Amino acid sequence: MQKNKTNNGEYVTLKIPKTLADEIDHLIESGTLGYRSRAELASDAIRRRLEQLNSNNAVSKNRT
Repeated sequence: MQKNKTNNGEYVTLKIPKTLADEIDHLIESGTLGYRSRAELASDAIRRRLEQLNSNNAVSKNRT
């Protein structure tokens, strides 16, 4: 993974299939979800999924 430094912190570059990028572009262009860029949508989606996985993991640990 390629790392880039910016004034706001450190970033990495992720590669995704072209078809997925096209779907993201379509959502952005529609304007219905309020995302302005692929990076914004991807960061939000990844953050939400990680929260969901961490929440599910915490529930699983509490059951044992």
